[in-house]
Amino acid sequence: MVIKTGLEIVRLHKEYEDKIEELSDAVVRLEEYNYTKSILREQLAKLREDLKALEDTRFKPLDPVVIHTSLLGGKS
Repeated sequence: MVIKTGLEIVRLHKEYEDKIEELSDAVVRLEEYNYTKSILREQLAKLREDLKALEDTRFKPLDPVVIHTSLLGGKS
């Protein structure tokens, strides 16, 4: 499991929002290029899914970890 700090999550969230905004603008400008527009829409949908996954894990609590005495070098 990869654990990110709050600052890393906020930075990633901002990057996703910037990419989504840029792709949305590009889709509008490429009105007559249907193939390119469809590719951009697919990328846009994937970015939105990734952003949603990031938001869903943002404040998710971690499972507790039990450390037994023997793991700390003590005698059990």
